Amino acid sequence: MRGMILYNTINLLLGMEGFNVHQDTPTEILYTVLLGVVKYFWGQSVYLLEKAKLLDVFQVRLDSIKKAGLNAPCFNAEYICHYKGGLIGKHFKSLAQVMPFLIQDLLPRMVLDGWTCIGELVVYVWHTEMDDIEIYLTKLSWTIEDVLNVTARCAPSILISKPKFHFLVHLPTYIRHFGPAILFSTEQYESL
Repeated sequence: MRGMILYNTINLLLGMEGFNVHQDTPTEILYTVLLGVVKYFWGQSVYLLEKAKLLDVFQVRLDSIKKAGLNAPCFNAEYICHYKGGLIGKHFKSLAQVMPFLIQDLLPRMVLDGWTCIGELVVYVWHTEMDDIEIYLTKLSWTIEDVLNVTARCAPSILISKPKFHFLVHLPTYIRHFGPAILFSTEQYESL
């Protein structure tokens, strides 16, 4: 009997008229972009830096960045490099903005291209104002395609094993339906 009550409760939500779970549940940008795509690229980049014994060079470069003109809340280079496996969204948002400048001669060109596309994606996803939604969505779609293409070149198996890359494809549809992605992000409420 207890299982029947739970089953009926779940069916009531999913059977609501006008509710389509596939169209009315937007992609969460904190988990999909920062703690998904950016985190995966970060992990691979750190692996390559450590393998080449260049993590110290990377840390010095990260520490020397002039932070005044950046929209980046978190750039403690020592913390980021020491706790490289335990970073949170704000660290990844900051890193996405500067990685191409830090790794330009440290990692393969393919990885640099990946970080360049990711930086562009983060800028588009955290956009709050759109003068022309069609132009914005077209540019966002191209950027998502670029991220997926460079990921296919860098680590093709990750496209199959990590669904967050596929979720990116649906982001323009959700933005058209719900407005700027930052409005349906849970990032602000995570600290509560």
